[in-house]
Amino acid sequence: MSKKVIFEELHATSGDIIQFIPFVRVFYAFKSPLFYSHCNHENDLTIIPFAMGTHQGDLLGVALFILGHFRALGSIVSHFPSYLFPSITNDTHIIGPPSIISSTYEQF
Repeated sequence: MSKKVIFEELHATSGDIIQFIPFVRVFYAFKSPLFYSHCNHENDLTIIPFAMGTHQGDLLGVALFILGHFRALGSIVSHFPSYLFPSITNDTHIIGPPSIISSTYEQF
């Protein structure tokens, strides 16, 4: 999920959630370093700039991903109202006639 989409969705919401934008900005507005090691007990630390998406295992990241995913999912549902699209975070399934599911998937 792109950070741009996440912040667009945060700004498009109404109510109390808008108060959390400064908090989310602290963690997701800028590139942050990710540290990676091959664990071979040498000085092999690699720094990777983290510029896209949310952090794996971050509960805030899960909520932000769902916020960004919700609009896209709503668009798909409106185009294919006779299908079902059960979703759990980033696992979305398409339930409908097998003969045309692949074309549905390719459109989105």
